[in-house]
Amino acid sequence: MKQIIHDTRSRTPRNTATGPRLPLRLSPEERATVDKMAAREQRSSSNMARLIFLRGLEIVQQEQNQTA
Repeated sequence: MKQIIHDTRSRTPRNTATGPRLPLRLSPEERATVDKMAAREQRSSSNMARLIFLRGLEIVQQEQNQTA
């Protein structure tokens, strides 16, 4: 029986650079909140933090466009 060859997987989301990282300091309470949210959605804490960042980035950009 032949084995099916799958595409290689990456933990890095599509369209993201594998370049320099952006360290982020969180308070213990903020980290615990991110960890709980990640567990509820069965994501890694890093992935959850990125998702939160992207959603927040959208909001900040919209606010900046309104004041420009």
